[in-house]
Amino acid sequence: MSVLQRTIRMFVLAALAVSSQIGVSDDGYHPFSEPMEFDPDWQFFAPVQLQDMQDLTARQRANNGFYVTYDRLSIGVNRSTTEAASFAIDYTWGNRYDFGWMNSKESGWNFSAMDVGGPNVYETVRQQRLNQFVDTEEGGNGPTGGTNGQGPPGSGLIGPSEGGPFITWLRENDKDGERVYDLQNSLNVGSFASFEANKTWRMEPYRYGGILEPMIGLRYAFFGDGAHNDTYLAGGLVDDAVPPAIVGAFETITRDHVQTNNYMVLGQVGYRYTKFINRWTLSNDMKFFGGHVYQNQETSRRVTTTTYADPAEIGVPSLTEGDRTGTTFSGRRDEGSTIGFDLRIDGAFKATKYLDLRGGFAMLYFGRGIWRGSTSTEGGNQNMNNQNLIMPAFTFGVALNR
Repeated sequence: MSVLQRTIRMFVLAALAVSSQIGVSDDGYHPFSEPMEFDPDWQFFAPVQLQDMQDLTARQRANNGFYVTYDRLSIGVNRSTTEAASFAIDYTWGNRYDFGWMNSKESGWNFSAMDVGGPNVYETVRQQRLNQFVDTEEGGNGPTGGTNGQGPPGSGLIGPSEGGPFITWLRENDKDGERVYDLQNSLNVGSFASFEANKTWRMEPYRYGGILEPMIGLRYAFFGDGAHNDTYLAGGLVDDAVPPAIVGAFETITRDHVQTNNYMVLGQVGYRYTKFINRWTLSNDMKFFGGHVYQNQETSRRVTTTTYADPAEIGVPSLTEGDRTGTTFSGRRDEGSTIGFDLRIDGAFKATKYLDLRGGFAMLYFGRGIWRGSTSTEGGNQNMNNQNLIMPAFTFGVALNR
C-alpha cells in the first residue's frame, strides 16, 4: 500500500471516529437538521438590546445553528532561504471564510477556506534596447537618443536626428518614448490556499463565563513558489567568411522561471476559547497540524533574440523581433512532511442583533517541509525542499450569528 493510500485511509477512519450522530426523527432521515436549528427572526440589522444581552448567561449567548464569517487579510509571507534577505516578510492581501453550525447537543462542524494571491515582489531593471530613443519634441523632429542625436551614454551608437515614418511608428508602439526591456528578478513570489473541516464540541462554561470548544479535523493546503530571473546580453552578428566580419547586432533576453508547488494533506487538533463582555466577543483559536507534503517543480528557460542591421541605429526598427529558439522545459517531484500551527486572536463588536464587526491577528506557521526554488542564473540551491513558511496577518471582517 502506497504512502498516499495509507494517508487517505487514516484520515477517513479519523473522520468516521469523530462524526456525530446523524439527524434522525420519527419522520425519517434529515441530513441537514443541525444547520436548520438556527431559527432567527431575520431582522439581522435590528438594534442590539444591551439590557437583554446582559441578562443572558454565557451558554445562552453562545451561538446555536448556522453561522458564517468573512475576514479580509493583510498577510505577510517570509522569503525563501535562497534569498539574501531571507529574514524579510512581504505583505499582500487575502481572504478567509468560516462557516458551520452548532446543534443543541453542544456539538457541530466548522469549515474554513483561505486564499492568498501573493506576494509578487520583484526587482525590476529597465534595460535600453539597441535602437532606444527619446523624442524630446512633438512632431518627431527633435533629437533622438542622447544629447545631440547621440545614442545611450557609453553605447558608442549614433542615431539620426530626422523625423519620419519610423519615428511615428516607434512613438505609437512605445508610449513612454523609450525602447526598453523590463528585466525582473523575483524576491518573493507565491500563492497560498487551504480548506479545513473540524468536528467541534462545546464544554460547560467556566466560572467567569469563558467557553472552551475542542476540535479535531482535516486540512488541505497548497503553497506555490515562483522564482524568476531575466538576463540581458548584447553582441555582434558575424558571417562565415575567413576572417569573419561583423554583419549586424543582436540582443538576447534569457528568462528563467522555476515554479515549485507544495500540496499538503494534514490532520489537526485544537480548540476555540470564547469570552463575552457586554457587546464584545473575544476569542482565541489554536490548532496544531501535521501531515504529508507532495511536491513538484517545473523549470523553464525562454530565450528571445532580436537582430539589427550593422550598426544598430537609434530609432531604426529591428530586422527580426522575438525569435524564441532555445526554449527548454523540465520537471521533477519529491515529497516530505510538515508540522505547524494556526493561531487566531479576534475581537468582535456586536453592531446589530445578529451581525458582528471583527478584527484581530492571525499566524500560520509551517515549521518544515516546504520546497521553494531558485533559478540557476541566481546561483541559489534549487533542492532546498525542507524550508519553513511563516504567514502573520492582520484581519478585519464581519460575522453572522458567530
